Amino acid sequence: MEKETLETITQRLDRLEKMITEVNEQLSWLVEKLGPDVPTDPEARAKMRGAEALKNNKQDAHITEEILDRLFEKMGIPPDFDPGSIEELHESMRQSGIRAEDNEFSRAIIEEREI
Repeated sequence: MEKETLETITQRLDRLEKMITEVNEQLSWLVEKLGPDVPTDPEARAKMRGAEALKNNKQDAHITEEILDRLFEKMGIPPDFDPGSIEELHESMRQSGIRAEDNEFSRAIIEEREI
């Protein structure tokens, strides 16, 4: 690495400040375009947050489902794949001879649950 001088450090800092300013401008634009108009009245803001939370929960669930579908597709997992319950997984592991007690990480989890 070249020996840093005060001048090169100053130049790098200037470039970094410009980049941060650009990122802040882009984020501000995104917030302005995507975010709702927030009322100034605290009571109205609270009502809006409640309504937004309900709407967002439904939207988030849909977005999460889309993301998982895409991720599973890239991993080669068919869309109709049913992973089953955690109990079924544990039973399948036991039937295959896998014992959680034999794994140090699993033992630590089991110990924490028992406390």
